[in-house]
Order: sequence, then structure tokens, then C-alpha cells
Amino acid sequence: MADFNTHLAVAAVSGGVAVTMMMVAGVADAQLGLSSFFAAMIGGVLPDVDAEESWTLDLAFTLFALLGSFFVMLSQAGQMSIGELVVLWLVSFLFIKLAVCELFIRCTVHRGIFHSLPAGVLFAGLTAALLYHLFRQPPWFCWVVGLFVAGGYLVHLLLDELYSLNLFGEGGVSSSLGTALKIWSADSWAALAMYLAAGMVVLLTPGLPDVLARLFSRHTLEAIQLRMWPAEVWFGLPFLHNVR
Repeated sequence: MADFNTHLAVAAVSGGVAVTMMMVAGVADAQLGLSSFFAAMIGGVLPDVDAEESWTLDLAFTLFALLGSFFVMLSQAGQMSIGELVVLWLVSFLFIKLAVCELFIRCTVHRGIFHSLPAGVLFAGLTAALLYHLFRQPPWFCWVVGLFVAGGYLVHLLLDELYSLNLFGEGGVSSSLGTALKIWSADSWAALAMYLAAGMVVLLTPGLPDVLARLFSRHTLEAIQLRMWPAEVWFGLPFLHNVR
């Protein structure tokens, strides 16, 4: 499979191209474009969150522990002293970072259900739900960023499948072919739980149909097509007139 740097680089390039097309079409401003670009890169490394020695896993649970412990502390802000709140935050952080992370590692296997298309939908929905319910962003912003997470996720899965073909190496097709870009897993209960979780988080955040309709509307596609190439000359240089 592709290494971390390859996944990150390809996700960044593909995300950058998609953001550029959206900004040219006038459906994204600088804030949404930058957020979507970083979302694509994050999505590009998220499928490896189930690898026990994964940098992605460590970062994901560190961020999750920071956010989770912060909200636990805030929930008791009116009942406890500052000293008690600091202790509560520290205990919550360590519990999530150590105990919950260890439980996740024991309950998952690399290239299991987290390395699949429904997992990409789950992370897209979680991103949109987080932005909508906690940061009070409009559905358009939430779902565009969420869809870029899903896009980066898809790029990761496709890259792993391409590497499994071993087109430029020796030994032929790898035995891992078909284990990355999948819609189910060997553990049927885990796969079913993934589908249920993905469906729930998508339903928690409104506006997805409207966002998809706007992104792929005739107006958006025509705007991209119109700006795909310069009308007369490239970079304003006369000697590059009509060069395509």
C-alpha cells in the first residue's frame, strides 16, 4: 500500500484542484476553500486510523481526548472549583487517550471496516455534525468540508488499491487487492454497526441534498467549463495566443 507521504501528497493535490474549481465557479470563498483543502488532507490519512502503530491514530485520539475532556470540564464548570475542574480535565484526557484508545485498538484490525467506503461517509458526517452542532456553521459550509473529508478518504482507498496492483514492481498483483476499496468487511457485525453509525450522523446534520444539488448544478459545471482554459492568450502573453 502507499506510504503516509504519498497519501498526504495525493490528497493535497486532488483537494487543491477541487477547491480551485469551486472558487472559480464562485461557490466557495477563501475561508471555505482553505477549510476544505485541509479537510481533504485529513481525509487522505484517516483510513489508517485503525493501524496500531499509526501516526494518524495517535493524532486522532489526542485531538479527541482534548475535545472530549474539554467538554466534560465545561459541563461541570458551574458546580466545581477551578482546581477540581483542572483535575477533572486531566483525568478525562488520560482516560480517553489511554483507555479508550487501547479499547479501540483491541476491537479493530487494520484494513477492517474503517478502511472502507461507509467509513468515509461516517467521517464526513461526523465532520459536518461537529461543525453544525458545536461550531454553529451553516449547512453549506459543514457539508462541503465534510465532503472533502470523504473525498480525501476515497483517494486514500483508491491509492491503496492501485498499489496492490503492483504495476511497476515484481511479483504480480498483491494479495491485499480488494481489501481497501470495499463496502463490507469479514466482520459482519462491525460492518452493520458502521452503516448504522454513518446513517445516524448523516441524519443529524441537515442540508446535504441542497449542498449536492448546488455543487453539481448546471450553473456550477458551466462556470467551471467556461474558466477551464484562457479565452485568448495564456498568462497575458501574446505569443501564447490560442495555445491549448
